[in-house]
Amino acid sequence: MKIAVFFTYDYSVQSLKNAGLLERELKIYEKLQEKFEIEFIFFTYDETLPIEVNYRNFEFIPIYSLTKKSQSKVLRLIKSILLPFKLLKHTSDVDVIHQHQLLGSWIPLTIKLIQKKPVLIRTGYDAYLFSQLNNEKKYLIYFYKVLTNFSLRYSNLYTVTSQSDLEFLVKEFSFNTTKIKIIPNWIEKIEIIENSRFDDRILMVGRLESQKNYPMVFEFLKNTKLNLEIDVYGSGELLDELKTIKMNKNLKINFLGNKKHIDLQKEYKKYKYFLSTSVFEGNPKTILEAQNNGCIVIASNIKNHSELIKHGKNGFLFESINEIEEILNYCIKNNEILNKFQKTNQSLLWNNDIENISNKMYQDYKVLVESK
Repeated sequence: MKIAVFFTYDYSVQSLKNAGLLERELKIYEKLQEKFEIEFIFFTYDETLPIEVNYRNFEFIPIYSLTKKSQSKVLRLIKSILLPFKLLKHTSDVDVIHQHQLLGSWIPLTIKLIQKKPVLIRTGYDAYLFSQLNNEKKYLIYFYKVLTNFSLRYSNLYTVTSQSDLEFLVKEFSFNTTKIKIIPNWIEKIEIIENSRFDDRILMVGRLESQKNYPMVFEFLKNTKLNLEIDVYGSGELLDELKTIKMNKNLKINFLGNKKHIDLQKEYKKYKYFLSTSVFEGNPKTILEAQNNGCIVIASNIKNHSELIKHGKNGFLFESINEIEEILNYCIKNNEILNKFQKTNQSLLWNNDIENISNKMYQDYKVLVESK
């Protein structure tokens, strides 16, 4: 079985490497290759591939080595309509085309039209919904709506990572609902080894964007009576602005940049508390990884968080800043909470285990191959 995996439109090996995410993104495909001897070919939006990257036994094709990359984003997007025709000789012998995230789906779907290849579109979050919640420009919201509708109608299988995303799509669009299913994000389950953890420092991991609601974090630090410091791993457009606010308000919050996924897992184990103040999410990998690494997760009470956290059973959900301090005070007074949550999460996270997810993905590939 040979699978062609298309990166998210305009994402490159280099961009994932810079974000510390490349090893994580490839790990599920390594697992599938190891267990089921699947052959993978990756199409990336690079001009040349970084020579220092370990590509394992995978084949990579940098799309912009086959066609000139325009410097203009608009022109690049327009020219992407022609990309499928540049790639046909490379996809002629593949069994399934797998699009990673919605953006770029027009390329695999065009190849499907020409070569009759089944297409699986995998989304980690709903781009149309996110564009609305981010108050994007109207033409961008319309673009994502049209692209979502097109992809739902013409893909062979469309996967989402949460029940909330599935319900949103069923409500908003008319399509054959038998072709959509939930495949949550994966984690590599680990046995929690008891170790000393920071109880006066809180960990946060995520992009430095408005979605993550860092102003709430600043407000919490400004008003809390607890002696706390917050460490944030991630990068984003708001970095300079957030650093300025931190200095002006003299707050104990540290922006530590990106870290390789494998190294970030070691950081989780150092902290007792993990905090997320997001106003909306998909199926947040950071919360799954915090739970997997034994942190007490304290997260905003939004739909996608509540799918992963049952308040007081394996984490805490909050509505207001004051509740964050109440939760922390409760944890300080009840030392058994950490161990209790660790045991509960170990049993609940089986659904996200990479072994389980890889089995589901293989079955999806198999069904698509057999349907040809």
